[in-house]
Amino acid sequence: MMAAIVAWWVASSVVGAAVFPLVWRVFDRLPDRGYGLSRSFGILLGGYLMWLCVSLGLLRNNPGGALAAVLLLGVGSGLAGRGHFRQIGEWLRTNAGTVLGMEALFFATFVGWGVVRAYNPGIGATEKPMELAFLNATLRSPHFPPQDPWLAGNAISYYYLGYVLVAWMTWLTSVPAGVAFNLANATWFGLVALGSYSVVFHLPGLRHGARRRLAALLGPVMGLLVGKPTGV
Repeated sequence: MMAAIVAWWVASSVVGAAVFPLVWRVFDRLPDRGYGLSRSFGILLGGYLMWLCVSLGLLRNNPGGALAAVLLLGVGSGLAGRGHFRQIGEWLRTNAGTVLGMEALFFATFVGWGVVRAYNPGIGATEKPMELAFLNATLRSPHFPPQDPWLAGNAISYYYLGYVLVAWMTWLTSVPAGVAFNLANATWFGLVALGSYSVVFHLPGLRHGARRRLAALLGPVMGLLVGKPTGV
């Protein structure tokens, strides 16, 4: 399980880095230039490219197609950042504390929740068996929309982009679908932690430096650990 966690973390880091030049240009008014959202956008845009190209018959729904989507994401982002890579490098050096803090937060929350799921990996109760069936159907379908796991010869009549995102990451990491299901759960936990941290980090009135980075921890604490008054 630990090898799968590391592989998934590496894949998410690669797609986050691939999309950062684009994010850096789009969120030019934010103090972190969108760095706290780059992983989320990398997974979203890369998975969307995979879905679009497979739907149009340009890529196959397999590991090769998944890697091609990463390359398309990197090329598109590179074109968006063309002429600004020196500035991006300078920004990364100047804001190394913020970047490393955000990376540490995602790593801690993702790996931490991944370990929790490793001790309780059962995929049962509520919608989980249905979700695993949809994930397997998405992985096994040669084209999109995916084939319905219960009604042969028909497509899933349900919103399925989330399963495409998980399937894309599954192809990139070569982990079994059941493991990918739990790692996706840990990924959303880490992305919510990082995204809420980024939101609080951007609040006006917070000063730059260590105090600002520490104050931004209120985002994931309130969003994930407290959530509602009973958490207190």
